Amino acid sequence: MGYAQSYRGEVSQGNEAYAKEDYAEAEVAYRKSLDENENPVEGTYNLANSLYRQERWEEAEAQYRKSAEMSNDPSVKAQALHNLGNTYMAQEKLDEAIKAYKSSLKQNPRDNETRHNLAKALKQKQQQQQQQQQNQDQKQDQDQKNQDKKDQEKQDQKDNKDKQDQQNQDQKGDEQKDKGDQQKDQDQSKPDQPKDDQQKGQAPRKDKISREDAQRLLEALSREEQDLQKKLNEEKIKTKPIKTDKDW
Repeated sequence: MGYAQSYRGEVSQGNEAYAKEDYAEAEVAYRKSLDENENPVEGTYNLANSLYRQERWEEAEAQYRKSAEMSNDPSVKAQALHNLGNTYMAQEKLDEAIKAYKSSLKQNPRDNETRHNLAKALKQKQQQQQQQQQNQDQKQDQDQKNQDKKDQEKQDQKDNKDKQDQQNQDQKGDEQKDKGDQQKDQDQSKPDQPKDDQQKGQAPRKDKISREDAQRLLEALSREEQDLQKKLNEEKIKTKPIKTDKDW
C-alpha cells in the first residue's frame, strides 16, 4: 500500500470513528494519517475537530491554526478560522475570537454562521466591557465610601479630642477659680492690717475741702485765738500784783 493509500485509509478510519462520536479513536487515526503525508491539511483539520469535540481547546486551537496556515483553499481556510474562533469563544478569549471570525469572513464573506458567531462575540465583548465598567464604578463607589468613613472617623476623633481638651481647660479654669476663692476667703479671715502697713510707702491722704469751708475754718480759728488771748490777758490782770501806796 502506498503512502497516499495509507493516508486516505487512516483518514477514512478517523472519519468513521468521528461519525460514531468516538473522538478519541478518530484522534488516533488522524494522527497516524499525519505520519503518511507531508502536507496533511485534511488530516490536521480533522484532528483539530476531534480534539475540539473532546474539549481540549488549546490543542484544537493549535491544529486549526496550523491547517489554516497550510491550506491554499479559501473555503478550507475559512472553515479552519471559523472553528479557531470557536475554540477562543470556549476559552472566553473574546478579542482573539473576534479576530478569527473576521479573518474567516475575509475568506468567505457569505458565511452567515461565521457572521452570526462574530455578532455574538461582539455582543459578549460589549457586555463584558459594561460589566467591567460597572465593577469599576462599584469599586470606586466602595472606595469613596471607605474614604468617607475614614474621614468621618478622623473628624470624630478630632471632635472628641477638641471636646476633651475643652473639658480639661474648663476643669482647669474651675480649679483655678476655686483656688482663688479659697485664697480670698483666707485673706478675708485674716485680721485687718494697720493702715500704715496697708499704705506703706504712700503719701498720707488729704481730704479736699471747699474754699468757703476753709474760710470759715480760718475765721473760727482766729476767733478761738482771740478768745484765748483775751482769756490769758484777763488772767494776767487777775494775777498781777497790786501795788499800794502804803509803806510797810
